[in-house]
Amino acid sequence: MRRTLVFLFLLTMLALACRANAGTSLPTPAAPVPVSPTVSPPQPVAVNSPFGVMTSGGRRPDTIGYLSDLGVSWTRVNIDLDGNDPDLTPYLTAHINLVITIANRDPSNVDTPYGSLTEWPNAGFPFKSKEAYQDKVRAVLSPLVPYLDHGQQIWVQAENEVSDAGLNPKSKYWRGDTDQYLAQLQTLYEAVKSLNPNIPVVLSSFPSESLDKALDSSDPLHRYAVTHMQRLLTDGQYDAADLHFYGCVEDIPAKVAWVKANMPADKLWISTENGGPDYRCASTPLHWNENPAAYEQQQAEQVSSRLTACRANGGSICLWFSLFDLKGEVDVFTHMGLLDSRVFPPAQKPAYQAFKAFIQNQK
Repeated sequence: MRRTLVFLFLLTMLALACRANAGTSLPTPAAPVPVSPTVSPPQPVAVNSPFGVMTSGGRRPDTIGYLSDLGVSWTRVNIDLDGNDPDLTPYLTAHINLVITIANRDPSNVDTPYGSLTEWPNAGFPFKSKEAYQDKVRAVLSPLVPYLDHGQQIWVQAENEVSDAGLNPKSKYWRGDTDQYLAQLQTLYEAVKSLNPNIPVVLSSFPSESLDKALDSSDPLHRYAVTHMQRLLTDGQYDAADLHFYGCVEDIPAKVAWVKANMPADKLWISTENGGPDYRCASTPLHWNENPAAYEQQQAEQVSSRLTACRANGGSICLWFSLFDLKGEVDVFTHMGLLDSRVFPPAQKPAYQAFKAFIQNQK
């Protein structure tokens, strides 16, 4: 009898529980919150140091490993908007900030009044469609923007070493005139700022040789160099200029002074190419092929002096040129890399260790 009463009591409690829960359902799980790419806490050097190395196309799988070993905070990479651009997120994940130089070589959106893509394999071209150009720029940069929330930096540059192809038929890196470049710069500026207004836009770089001409009133191209660079500095829409330093180390302060005197006071300047020794300089006349060992020792000695001159004169970013020796380049620039890529794995030159020691001393 007692067992029966217990059973009836349990049935009654179950019925009451069911009635109390009638009309209710399990809570709906909250929708997942979108998250940024996983990024480990940034290393202090990645934020505070202005120093790095130019890596050009950035496609070698060993590039990031060497940059990390060197302890760099910055690198520059070039992209062509041709649908074959590299994934740049691994650089940011590795706490390496980026200067991204965008050249327009989109086969479906180039204006070719001064030659074709085939004729000028290293050049950027004016766009035909502003909207298509901006769409491509945003598509390349959008995956990188979330990393800004984790302390990484992205600076975006419109083309490399622009000259006026209408006045200079040999213009190697830009096959348009100055008006077309200024329009392209403005268009890129708008696209970049629409993604994040805090991303700096960089004016096309000034070749070291052009800065030499601007300083030398006796040079036959002095007036052209001055007029061209003054117009870009005055009429362009940008946040920072880019100065390339080859030639003599001792000329760097004067080159900086000329640009600052001709640039609006609120603009910054960076240097994404700074390398030597340059045999065109009277104080370092040695060619690599004359004495490779002596040349490489001179190179190691110039690492600190060149990068220090950049920073001491106000450079916000100071990059050595370059990580690897180059192929298919004119002789003066071929052997300025920190790594000799003629062998595998690439051989570390004395300048590699000099650069590494320089970075360590900045911490």
